[in-house]
Formats: sequence, C-alpha cells, structure tokens
Amino acid sequence: MVKYSIRFKITLTPSLLSRNVFLSSDFSVMMRTLILVLFTCVCVNVGRSQEIIFTTEPAARRVGLEDPFQVRYRIQNSSRVRSFELPVLRDFLILGGPSKSNQISIVNGERAVSLELIYVMKAKRTGTLILPGGIAVVDGREIRSNNMSIEVIPGSVMEKQPRRQQQSPFDDPFFQNDPFGDDPFAAIQKQHQQMMQALQRQMQGQAVPSTRPHRSPAQPNGKQTDMVNRNNLSDNLFIRVDVDKKTATVGEQVTVSYKMYTRVPMEVNLTKLPSLNGFWSQDFKIPKPPKPRKELFNGKEYQVFEIKRTALFPTQSGTLTLDPAEAEGIARVIKPTKVRRENPFGDMFEDDPFFNSFFGSMLMSDPAFDDGFMTQYDFEDVPVKLKSTPIQIAVKDAPADRPLSFKGAVGQYQIESNIDRTELSTDDLATITFRVSGTGNLKLIGAPEIKVPLDLDALDPTEKDTITNTNDIIAGYKTFSYAFAPRVAGQFVIPGAAFSYYDPETQQFVTRTTPSYTLNVKPGKGQSAVSQLPRDIHDIHSSTTLKKNDHSGTWPASPWYWGGFGLPVLAYLGLILVRRREDAMRSNLVLFKNKKANKIALQRLALAERYLKQSNQSAFYEETSKAVWLYLSDKLNIPLSALSKEVAADKMKTRSVSDTLQQELFRITNECEMALYAPDRGAMQMHQTYSDAFKLIGKLEDFLSA
Repeated sequence: MVKYSIRFKITLTPSLLSRNVFLSSDFSVMMRTLILVLFTCVCVNVGRSQEIIFTTEPAARRVGLEDPFQVRYRIQNSSRVRSFELPVLRDFLILGGPSKSNQISIVNGERAVSLELIYVMKAKRTGTLILPGGIAVVDGREIRSNNMSIEVIPGSVMEKQPRRQQQSPFDDPFFQNDPFGDDPFAAIQKQHQQMMQALQRQMQGQAVPSTRPHRSPAQPNGKQTDMVNRNNLSDNLFIRVDVDKKTATVGEQVTVSYKMYTRVPMEVNLTKLPSLNGFWSQDFKIPKPPKPRKELFNGKEYQVFEIKRTALFPTQSGTLTLDPAEAEGIARVIKPTKVRRENPFGDMFEDDPFFNSFFGSMLMSDPAFDDGFMTQYDFEDVPVKLKSTPIQIAVKDAPADRPLSFKGAVGQYQIESNIDRTELSTDDLATITFRVSGTGNLKLIGAPEIKVPLDLDALDPTEKDTITNTNDIIAGYKTFSYAFAPRVAGQFVIPGAAFSYYDPETQQFVTRTTPSYTLNVKPGKGQSAVSQLPRDIHDIHSSTTLKKNDHSGTWPASPWYWGGFGLPVLAYLGLILVRRREDAMRSNLVLFKNKKANKIALQRLALAERYLKQSNQSAFYEETSKAVWLYLSDKLNIPLSALSKEVAADKMKTRSVSDTLQQELFRITNECEMALYAPDRGAMQMHQTYSDAFKLIGKLEDFLSA
C-alpha cells in the first residue's frame, strides 16, 4: 500500500498583513487552487489505499511428491466477495478445504480487511508445476490471482525440515480452520494433550527422570490410552459401510450409509465414489459439512462422520456388489523417537566404584531402559488413503405369479385419478391424470395402461414426480397425464386403469383400480353434423336443383381443373399413410421408443439446460444422467429393470459402437454421479458437461440410426 503525505507551510509577514492581502482577488484564487490540490491528493491517497489485492500464496515453493502443503488465496481491501472458484487443477489434488479466515486490522487509523481461503493440496507428479490462480467476483467485477510455480521432487522433504520446538501441534492453522465446523476433534485433541501432560508429570515425579521409560498415562478403568502412530493408524481411521439389509427383491429399497471412523485429527476428502452397477440410487439429504457423533466400535470410542447415505433400488437379480468408496487426505499421529539418556549426576561419581557398582548396575539392569535410550513423543502429519470394504447383496426377482398390470413397482402405494372435463367438442382436449403416491421406487414406476377408443387420439403421457428424501424412506408421488383429442362426436367410455405393486413386507402383490370415465363429445366448429356419422353411413344429397352443363359432351382440359381434384385426394392418401405408420409404431412399442429416443433425450437436455441457468447443480446433473441412461434404454431396447453399465456395454458391443464412444458415455455418467455427492463444481464444469452430453447423444444417434 502506497501512502502520500503533502505538507504546506504559509508564512504571513506583517507587510503582507498591512496590504489587506486577504481581501485581494489573487489570494482568493490561490486559496481555491490550494483546496483543489489538497482534495485531489486525498482522493489519490484513498484510491490507492483501497486497491484490491488478490494473491496466491503456497506454503512452500519446493515440496515433495508425498507431501501435502497449504495454499492460501488472499483477497485484501474488500470484504464483498460474491464468489470464488478454482480452475481445473490438472497437476494437483485437493485434499481439504477451503477453510476461511477473515482478518481486520487498523494501521495508522486506516482499516484493512482481508479474506483468506486455505486449501490443502498434493502434487500429482514431479517437475516444475504451475499452480493456477483463483477466480473471484469482488465488488461486482471478476478478478484473478497470480499463478505460482512449484518445484516438486520425488519423495518427501518434510523430514529434512527442522523440527519446531515448544509449539503445540494443534496450533497449526490447518487444525484451527476445521472444515467440518465447530472443532469436532476437540475431544481427540484434548485426549492427546492430557496424555502429553501426564507423561511430563510422570517424568518429573521420578527420582531419575532421564532414565525412566515414557509410558501412556493410566486411565480410570485401568486401561492405557492408545497411542496412534503410523503402524496402527489403519485401526484408528477407516471408512465403514452399513446396509440395512443384505437380501432384497428387485425394486426394493436398500439403505446404504458410508461412514468415516476416526480417533485422530485428520482432513480427508472423497476421491472415488462407488459405481452403483445394477442399482438405481436416490441420495438422502445429510448435513453439510457432516457433524460428528460418538460411537463405540470394537470396544473403542470413535468420532464418526456420515459421508453419504443413499437409497438403492436393485434393477436386476443376482449377487450385486457395492464397490468401495475411496478417500485421501492427511492425519496427525504420534511419532515416538529414541534419544540417548543422560547421566543425571554428570561426572561427579564417574570414578566412584561404589556408585558405579550399585546404582549403575541397578539402572542399567532395568530392561525397560533399552540400552540407555529413552523415548520422546512428537507429532507428524502423514498422508492417508482409505478404502471401504465391498459389500455383496443378494437380489431375487418378484414371484412369478405376478398380475398383468405389474410394471415393477415395489413398496406401498395408493393410486387415484381425475379428469378435467367430460363434456367437450371435437375441437377440445380432455386430460386424465393418475397420481401414484407412497414409498418405494417411485422414479422407476411406469404409467398405468388404459384402453382408448379408436376415435380418440391419445397423446403420449407426461410424467412428473415429487420425491422427499429427508428421512430413511424414499416417499412422494408421481403423476401421469394422458391428453385425448376426439375425432368424431359421440359418447365414449374410457375404462378404469389397474395398478399393481409388490409389497416386500407382506410378500404379496396388491392391485388397485381407478374409476372409468364417460366422454360426451359434440361436433366442433370445424366439423359438420354429417361428418360425425359413422364411417359406413353416408348422407343422402338433399339438393333437387340441377343445372345443365353447357359442355356435357366434353371434359375440361385445364390442368387446374384436374389439380383441384387430384391434390385433395393425394393429401388424404398421405394422411392415411402417416396415420397407419403411427398406429404401426404404437403397436410396436420397441420401434416406437427407438424412433422417439432422440427427441425425448433432447427434451430432457433442454430441461437440464434450464436447471443450468438456475445454477441448480443437483437437478442439472440428475436430469443429464437420466437423459443419457433413458436414451440408451429406449435406443437399445433395455428394460429399466435390467439397465446397468454392463448390460449397456454388451448391447453397444453387439451394435459395434466404438470403444472411444463408450468411454465418453461412461465418463459423462460417472461425472454426473460424482457431482451429486461432491462439492460444488462451478458453472464452467456444468456447461462443459451439458455440451459433452449433447454431442454424445448426437454421435450415438448418428451411429445407432445408420
């Protein structure tokens, strides 16, 4: 910060006072000029002092490939930071953060404000790497911090750095800025501090403190406190998977919870989510950041963080495996070191044979002294890689004696219906809406089938679902709306629909029906009463007035005459062909879905684009994933109950889809799954995902339709 100081000294002599200079016009001009100069200088000073400074500050410019390190993104002279975003880090892995730090200082009466966002990172490769600057929107404008070059060498440089003395390991800013909230590891930190204090008291209470071994302090129950070090860290920090059941029916909910158990201070982030092959998943809402709770496991007390809780719905039978979740980060553990003990009596009794023969033999004969060495304790930060254990779930099909109206719904449901009108004309539309509510795999439920009279044109049903996932049960409702357009006048009966589901608790099928509806259709404005008669009945011509044709012996030779007759006939024949083609496609449901797959996928992507503009990340990635998966289901004729990555890959292989295109497809679907659980990825990544999905469906359509 640059500051300017300008001083003016004006001396008024008696001669000047005697000339009444204050009343002169020259002096007035001088004073106005002086005031203007002072005001300009003040403005320059204020402007310079309020300049926004945005910097990238790594904790070290030379790190080891195995070493985690901190990076601070500091914004000075403004607290109005609207957003902050990191670009894609190709050479660095984010282990933790960001943790925030706000500072306000007053120097020489001037107030300075700064904001720090602290990340813990780790290099992915060796060499001179460029750490890109961050992007922030401050005071309504976008600014970017500076790039920094970092030299990364093989191995670790942490052991080469001098050890800090007389500093508590928990004073490190990494542990002060806890990413999980209000210091969830206070109990663990307090336990370690109490252990170190007890060790010091034990040393001070011995007659010969430098020759006594350092043991863990005794606990009230007589057990010793566990010292967590590199060797036993895996028993004190791990990921565990809990499932509420290990046997289920296709479509039945299985609740899975991924938990992190820890007894040490740590900062760990998920790096790989389980690929849920053979399942349709719906996540539950959990606190962000997760709040810890105490839990006893194998006789030890842990701080437990729930990372993810998901409802899984199997889409196929057999033994399905839940892939492990993986995480990386750093943990702080105890580091015991051995140092040579000192003779507490110095050289005073070095030559005394009595002392050496008695006390010396007594001290050195104690096997706990390990040949004259004692153990000291320090703390160290170690990188950790965690991986949960795979879980197998046995899935069976629903019983074979299923009703015809069963479409895969499993759970407990109710169905109701309504129609918006029963009196209408041939110019109107009528809409019947079915509402299915309850608990279970609502998103996988298909529309109830209804039998439509031939003289009613039924449009494809539109679907809309509302799901609640705050508790341990997926509940909500799903609506299906059928629109009808009558072609002729008359009375039509639309029979009720049947909806069947399988109840896993009673292990029985349940069928529920809806009432029928009667439509009274009148002729519209664009249709005469005669045209409403059945097709096999024709009206008798009522006109009795005949007009003599002057050219009764010849046919008109004008092409306009024949065109007037021919064009309506051709148009009518074309409509008949189109109508028959649509009826054939509707009768062949597989062909119909295949032809409409691209259109429906683009409609879903249009909805995803709307969520993108609203910055609704969860809805965007969910809709994009559905657009891709449902396109594959319709295009490759894969039932939703059997849709999985393996089945889709086999189908695409039989259609000779290139490996590159398959890899691109699964990359996009995996990215959508990751984004539903990972932190905010930013608008740039969402735009890229949308563009990739749009291009992917276009490439698949060109290939599969060829």
